[in-house]
Amino acid sequence: MLNHRDFVWQCDYGDRQPTLDILKQLLDRQNPYQLGMCALFVNNNVYQLEFFIVLGYEEPEDLQIESMKEKLSSIGARLRTDITFSQMIELSMRKRFNSVEVPSSEEVDDLANVVFEFPDRAFVSSRIPMGPIGSDLPVFLSHSSKDKPFVEDLIPYLSRHGLATWYDKIDISYGESIVKAVMNGIDDSGAVIFFITKNFLSSKWCEEEMESFLSRVSEGDKVLPISVVFPDVEHSELPRFIRNKKYLRLENDLTPSLVANELIPTFRAFFEL
Repeated sequence: MLNHRDFVWQCDYGDRQPTLDILKQLLDRQNPYQLGMCALFVNNNVYQLEFFIVLGYEEPEDLQIESMKEKLSSIGARLRTDITFSQMIELSMRKRFNSVEVPSSEEVDDLANVVFEFPDRAFVSSRIPMGPIGSDLPVFLSHSSKDKPFVEDLIPYLSRHGLATWYDKIDISYGESIVKAVMNGIDDSGAVIFFITKNFLSSKWCEEEMESFLSRVSEGDKVLPISVVFPDVEHSELPRFIRNKKYLRLENDLTPSLVANELIPTFRAFFEL
């Protein structure tokens, strides 16, 4: 018994076929005296959908365990040293898991069909669209945090015309790096609206966003920069880049709805909507 050891692996329930294929390889190449036990533990609770495998080695040859670890790690399986085989058995007895021991590679698929109640991701995606939702090229809304009320009022009007937006308050998750998220948003956007106010011009962060988009333009990226200039900013105060291009001058009576109506034709032509 001194040479016996167990390995508990947590695997992807939804994308399980790569794991099952590796199990077939291990069972084919390692006889029962080497790989003494291979068991599947599956939790079909829709709020958890867990999939574990336990591999018990008795008399492994050189490099067999190293090969097993490399193969399973390569597909994203996680070695759970904090869980033991006996704990898995106990949880099976308490109905958390359906479990089955797999004696040979020929029986892997049949036994997997017994313990898994839900089809894997590949099967479902071949019948139901599962791609990401959202525009690949949203409109980045570059603004001072002090001007958010106007920007937030504009977003629904753009959405109504089929334009997705990148807006920091919505697109940055709690705990996420703000700098990294904003830089990714700039790289992934197809257009940008600069909301030019006194607050914008005094913001180092807004200046950084503008320079990042200017870099994309100078590098030949297909990106559309549009500026909306508020009444409190004189033409002479604008950065040269903005002064040299046509911009929308926001008069006191120009509402978010009217701004959207002014900009939509330009966006439609650019994105070929």
